[in-house]
Amino acid sequence: MSHYERDSLYELLPAVYRVRDAELGYPLRDLVALLAREAEIVDADIEGLYGNWFIETCAEWLVPYIGDLIGVRGIHLGEHSRLTRRAEVANTISYRRRKGTAAVLEQLARDVTGWPGARVVEFFELLSWTQYLNHIRAQSLRTPDLRNANRLELVDGPLDHAAHTIEVRRIPPRRGRFNIPNVGLYLWRLEAYPLRGITPHEVGDGSGLHYTFSVLGNPTPLFNHPQSETSPLHIAEEINVPAAIRRREFHRIPESYYGNTLSIEVEKDGVVLSSAQVEPCNLDGWVREPDAGRVAIDPVLGRLAFAPGEAPDEGVRIVFHHGFADDLGGGSYPRSESFSEIADETTFDIGEGQTFASLSAALAAWQGAGRPSAVLLIHDSGTYEETPSTGLLADRRLEIRAADGERPTLLLTEEMEVDGEEGSGFEINGLLIANHPLRVGGDLNRLALRHTTLVPGRRLDEDGLAVEPSQPSLVLESANVEAIIERSILGPARVVGEAEVELRDSIVDADDNQAVAYAALDGIAPGGALVISRVTIIGTVETLQLTLAENSIFLGVVTAERRQRG
Repeated sequence: MSHYERDSLYELLPAVYRVRDAELGYPLRDLVALLAREAEIVDADIEGLYGNWFIETCAEWLVPYIGDLIGVRGIHLGEHSRLTRRAEVANTISYRRRKGTAAVLEQLARDVTGWPGARVVEFFELLSWTQYLNHIRAQSLRTPDLRNANRLELVDGPLDHAAHTIEVRRIPPRRGRFNIPNVGLYLWRLEAYPLRGITPHEVGDGSGLHYTFSVLGNPTPLFNHPQSETSPLHIAEEINVPAAIRRREFHRIPESYYGNTLSIEVEKDGVVLSSAQVEPCNLDGWVREPDAGRVAIDPVLGRLAFAPGEAPDEGVRIVFHHGFADDLGGGSYPRSESFSEIADETTFDIGEGQTFASLSAALAAWQGAGRPSAVLLIHDSGTYEETPSTGLLADRRLEIRAADGERPTLLLTEEMEVDGEEGSGFEINGLLIANHPLRVGGDLNRLALRHTTLVPGRRLDEDGLAVEPSQPSLVLESANVEAIIERSILGPARVVGEAEVELRDSIVDADDNQAVAYAALDGIAPGGALVISRVTIIGTVETLQLTLAENSIFLGVVTAERRQRG
């Protein structure tokens, strides 16, 4: 509440003046109102000056001035950086206060790289030497405990606890780490992305007991969802970094990894299993069977198995985290900034508890409504086995979109065919699509694939290898189409020569450097003109015209027919 309200100030005036003011039509009260307004402005400015003393509350225009006072040298903030200038200055102040400590190196490494995990190691703590009796280091044993297989797995890694003999050689050849003055920084680049409400893939051995966490049936290492460190002076441990979960560590403390807010959870027949019912083990070859009433989980292969005679009756739902290096392809990361605005759009809600249970049902309703410009919005990360082929009317747009933070999987039962009349457009955002290709034809003018995965090789086997590595996952037959593929992963593409394709921040994977990653429909003639920015292409490229290529990696031969342009 303001201290300078008109009525409260007016009441402070002597009554004789207020009576006289009422007789004259309250000109004095109006003057007090003007004075009160100006006083509020001055008061707010004074209050703002106090807030401007601190980087957390100062005005945005003051951030570079405070940064200059403490000597901040700006680091490059990429397009998708999660670090702001205010955070950079605030963190620098924190660095100054805690300088000389090992923990500040961890925070500095995370802030500068933008990577989610870091651990600092003071190598003199791992040296094998005679201890001073007035300063016993009980944790530093001369020889490792050979019976502790869990710790032996960590030898020579960032979480190593074993003592080493001194190495006086230089560090650059990756030799002389264990020396008195040396400090090491280990970084985890991969981030742990959550997937919730997933239906696991049932292994086709007829038992009904064996599942893979990956909906495609391939091995998927499960990653730890990092737990926050309790103190700014704390040195990161295994539970604090987004590392792949080890079997022995999971077996030692399953309650640190298993649970609703942690890394893994299994729901059988609508009932969530507790950590006491989890049996971490090696399920290679499915030779291990859990005890009755328990579920076996292999975090390295991403597999789970139920006890004999305890196959689920009403299905299985899982929660897990998988590791990846960037917000790329179909994923459960924030994508709301990439959502397109469609004029006069109609939304068809899909998913458990929504209006429609499947994409096909939503498409049928959309067609019954006259095929308007619309968004088919999937609200969960479920698996949909169907083929939503369709056609668009002139000047209409249709988008199949996953809700922000969700990653639904579309397992096509046959080719997904999309065509349209002149001026139409089609878009996919946030889906993982497997088994068959996406084929675009007719007179469709615009195709956009954003944050989408068209599985390279169409589908994967139990070893994680592509089943059809040379077959395209995207076929563009429309001569009028302008395709934009952004932050997506796809297999080989076959494109008519008249089409124009723009690839940004994506991966095109033909599985082999000699295989054809991009070409015309016959796989030999040049495909449509290409614009490539920050893209990795595994395989050869045959294009009519390479209009632009920047900051990209080509792992095969690139051939452009029109070499005088682009």
